[in-house]
Amino acid sequence: MKKKIAVLLVFLFSFISVLTGCNLFDTNNYAALSSIVATSGDISITRENLINGYNNGGYQYYSSYGYTAEQSFKLTIEELVNQEYMLDYIDNLADEKYTLTSDDYRKIVSNCWDYMKSSLNTYVEQVRNDFKLSSDEVTADEEEIDPDYDPQASYETKFVNIFGNAVLIQTLKEDTLTVKNDVTLTTYNDAINYAINSFKYKKYISGSSSDYKALVWRKYLTALKTSQKSYGYTDMTDSAVFEREMTRLFESNYKSQKLTKFEEIYEANNGYTYDPLIQNEDGTTGAYVVSSARLEEIVSVYKERYLENMATYNNLSTKFYGDLTGTTNRKNYVYYGQTSDETLITCTHILIKLSDDQTSAISTAEANTKLSSEAITTIIKNLKSTENTYATERDLETGENVLDENGNEVKISVKKLYENLENALKNKTNLTEIVEIFNSYLYKYNVDTGIINAEYDYVVGTETSAMVESFTDSVRNLYNNGTGKVGSMDLIFEENDNYTGYHIVLYTGTLKNLFTSRTELNTLTFANVFSKLTSEKTSISYNQTLFEKLFDEVAKDNYSTYRNNLVATLKNGINTIYQTNNFSDLYN
Repeated sequence: MKKKIAVLLVFLFSFISVLTGCNLFDTNNYAALSSIVATSGDISITRENLINGYNNGGYQYYSSYGYTAEQSFKLTIEELVNQEYMLDYIDNLADEKYTLTSDDYRKIVSNCWDYMKSSLNTYVEQVRNDFKLSSDEVTADEEEIDPDYDPQASYETKFVNIFGNAVLIQTLKEDTLTVKNDVTLTTYNDAINYAINSFKYKKYISGSSSDYKALVWRKYLTALKTSQKSYGYTDMTDSAVFEREMTRLFESNYKSQKLTKFEEIYEANNGYTYDPLIQNEDGTTGAYVVSSARLEEIVSVYKERYLENMATYNNLSTKFYGDLTGTTNRKNYVYYGQTSDETLITCTHILIKLSDDQTSAISTAEANTKLSSEAITTIIKNLKSTENTYATERDLETGENVLDENGNEVKISVKKLYENLENALKNKTNLTEIVEIFNSYLYKYNVDTGIINAEYDYVVGTETSAMVESFTDSVRNLYNNGTGKVGSMDLIFEENDNYTGYHIVLYTGTLKNLFTSRTELNTLTFANVFSKLTSEKTSISYNQTLFEKLFDEVAKDNYSTYRNNLVATLKNGINTIYQTNNFSDLYN
């Protein structure tokens, strides 16, 4: 198990760590950041490299996978060493296809800016608290800067035709870049200079007062200066501090982009090839074709997983279905479903939380000693009502909050939102159409990013459930012992340690039991397995077939094996030598 986890953590350390608010270590203890903690041949890893790598994923060895603190730091170092071997190898390849393009450089700059913008959020909150400002007086543009926001979970359908032993793949649409496409960046220096000179912090902090914006920026620069003081720089002016931080971010993202590009090229060369002559259904030409060997491998993975899960089902069906109702576990059991004694119900939802102003007003009311308990109850009930709880509208293309002509966020009450959904779904009977309509509201208003980008609908069992009690009860009531209408909705209020707000729940069906209802799969021939993989989707809400899901898994696993073997060859038996005295204080 630990070997597998180590593979999964590959390349985590190419991403930057947050020195201004999210570190696992106090920046005052960053003494001797340039000291060497390990060497491997000509490669050296500094204390700063190690701290950044540990902050960005290495800690998972310790916190999640059972390694000791010392082992976790050494595993982090080993991954950093492996990464440097890979980067040296890529740099020495005499092939232009590995050279970063203008698009690549624009992505690097965009990632740097996204990081800068997200870092500003910490200081926005500080300014709010210091001056007791309302949320609309100074805000970070959070929707714009969320790199993981994926409107309508647009994992675009890739596999469109089947002929013989090959599958066509449509080319995926390119992401919209923060840096405008008419900006040409062809060299490292062009790109880093553009990143430094074109970042305008006021663009990413909205609010009524430029003084607040300046104060947020001042707090951010002060934090940067604190994080840089251990280096002993002579120039600690604002411009010098900012330039060093942007350079640090750029270098890390530059490495990450080179590694990502190499991986993408490998996967393309070893799983599918491009044929410019293929005619697509939309009249265009050109598509990717999956190799026969990759098809066989994908089917084999499915068959192996099927047999493993069938054994689990036969030996311990209660635990099998208990695991399946945990949303974090469902990916391991995506192909399986209900038993006679427990039905697995699928659902999706829209979550709208109470605003900070609402929760503050509720706290004030609860603390009011001059009012009767009945009066306080009435006030709180009114504050929590669907009429006074609002969802903010997002743009479906960009993920940004929609503003009206006066620059104010466009909002809708939970009551009105639910009424609009009821009207939109009235007399609709086709489940696919119902889910599409529901999702058009989900992506606009939902604040649960887990369901926005989920590969699967959430699952609630008739006996087991990982969801909170009110959510579980709502889903079971919609199911109504099998008599409920698929596509029906419910509106519930939920208050727990993580959030307070409303759920609009949509019942999307139940999972099938493949071990009893799909007996033809017990033979597990290439034909019937392949037919199932290309025809069934992971969920009604998420537009991805089982074949697409397994294709991505297999491609990643193949690359991890290739990469590990390549690094071992590049090392040629050279071991990593640890300078433990330069980092043991981080875990002792």
